[in-house]
Amino acid sequence: ECFLCQDVCHVLRNHKKEPVEIRVVEHLYRWDTWEIRQKSDDFAKKDSHTIEFNVKVLPEQEKTVTYLVHYSW
Repeated sequence: ECFLCQDVCHVLRNHKKEPVEIRVVEHLYRWDTWEIRQKSDDFAKKDSHTIEFNVKVLPEQEKTVTYLVHYSW
């Protein structure tokens, strides 16, 4: 079995005075067979190659979203 692991990190910043919800859409395009092995937040699988994180960020704060995807072929 061949595989590739990719570690992804997004830093989200809210410069507003009120909380916001940020949608992070990720297209897992490298191979058809993938698995999220680690994640900082829950996500929804939208289709066979797309996941989505909906992240709440407090006013004047930042939030880091991370995940590790394991592709195999």
